[in-house]
Amino acid sequence: MPSAFPRFSAAFFLFFALMAPHCFAAAGEDAAGEVERLERELVGAIARTDLAAYDRIVADDYVAYEASGKESAKADILASYRSGARRYSGLEIFDVRARVFGDTAVVSARTKGFRREGDREVPNNVHYIRVYARREGRWRAVTQMSAPLPNP
Repeated sequence: MPSAFPRFSAAFFLFFALMAPHCFAAAGEDAAGEVERLERELVGAIARTDLAAYDRIVADDYVAYEASGKESAKADILASYRSGARRYSGLEIFDVRARVFGDTAVVSARTKGFRREGDREVPNNVHYIRVYARREGRWRAVTQMSAPLPNP
């Protein structure tokens, strides 16, 4: 009686054993690159106060743990941009690195520039991690935690 399963040669299994890790790594590298590009786009949106781009990239249940120690939800962050209480200038991103774990990605990066505090601008040099989740086929930022860096 013929088997319902195809017969594979030893060469097939050897090929699969040697190539599969590279195929899966490439998929992870593609996702990591996609998340890194999205992170750069998000920081660019923050620098330009592009709230439409911010809203598209950041999930509605997003929570940020800021370098100041303050915890802020997405709605609060958007309100502070709209009121002008939150502004950044000269914002640059560097040392961006994403790691993907299935439908979750963790980005570490540094930014430098200035942020508004009251009526004055102060240096804003931070190291942070931001977590993305793949939801309905799209990466969305879901949380962030920042730590201040010493001013140069």
